[in-house]
Amino acid sequence: ASTPFRLFAEDQEPQLEISELANSTLTYEKKNELNLGFDASLWNNRLGITFDYYTRKNFDEIGPMVTAGLGGEIIRAANVAEMNSNGVELSLSSVNIRTKDFTWTTNFIYSHATTKITKLFNQGNVMSLVSGNGFAKKGYPARALFSIPFVGLNNDGVPMVINEKGQVTTDDINFQERTQTDFLKYEGPTDPTHTGSLGNMFTYKGLRLNVFFTYAFGNVVRLDPKFRARYNDLVSMTNAFKNRWMASGEEKETNVPGILSKSQYMANTNVRLGYNAYNYSDVRIAKGDFIRLKEISLGYDFPAEMFQHSMIKNRALNLQATNLFLLYADKRLNGQDPEFYNVGGVASPMPERKSVV
Repeated sequence: ASTPFRLFAEDQEPQLEISELANSTLTYEKKNELNLGFDASLWNNRLGITFDYYTRKNFDEIGPMVTAGLGGEIIRAANVAEMNSNGVELSLSSVNIRTKDFTWTTNFIYSHATTKITKLFNQGNVMSLVSGNGFAKKGYPARALFSIPFVGLNNDGVPMVINEKGQVTTDDINFQERTQTDFLKYEGPTDPTHTGSLGNMFTYKGLRLNVFFTYAFGNVVRLDPKFRARYNDLVSMTNAFKNRWMASGEEKETNVPGILSKSQYMANTNVRLGYNAYNYSDVRIAKGDFIRLKEISLGYDFPAEMFQHSMIKNRALNLQATNLFLLYADKRLNGQDPEFYNVGGVASPMPERKSVV
């Protein structure tokens, strides 16, 4: 709803606007699915096993469809895709040690999932395919990530890439190209194919210690697009700039482009396309694999007899720390969090937290 313009304020009245055209051909997404599961408990409940397998065939998947624009909308939702997916999930829980005063238990979770788009009526443009969120393309996983092939630096330190025409260029690439996208290099899915966690709980009398890890493997991450043809005082630079091109001949030793002078930029402002292409090239990719110490907590339950004549009901003290650090991650991330996807340009990384309760 909105308020239309009227000459006099006392004549104003609300009006309804059409935000989206009716779409009578759109239907629900559907799937055929098979699930198989197995549960077991062994050695007097000292070991528990849960295993699940699934396979799915999704069809009538909804996505954006570029149309001729009849009716007033160019991009409309449509049932454009079919996709196959398979996966397994394994859960193990064990009581490793159990005595009168001490207990050690472990919980392990592992899952593996793969997807493949088998039918697709729409086609993403180059920018959609190379941006860090991933995009759909027939024959590849959902949210697949592609890159612009990087050739090297010229003797001015300007990045050279291959464009949609198969040409080596520094300033001629169409990021809106939709039909000629086979020149892009496939990097992998942006969603991890292997995920899980490992938790260990230790108890000794009233003390409880919980150590919890999470992990993920099998995906790729687009490094932050920090490079550009022009900079100002408001731009922050990563450590990668320490290895940038600075003199002729260094293009044989580094793949980090140099910083252009104002005269160089004004001589060819289209060079900004080459710098932007460098941000989305195959040298600006890292593995998303990681192992994270997700949580450590230490708790103590005070003996009940200490508070039997008190109104206090909470007889426990807990110290907790979350997102402490990464035990393993690709060095190419250079401090970038592999779990953090910068969507929209404004976001915060996962914070480290410590608390006492």
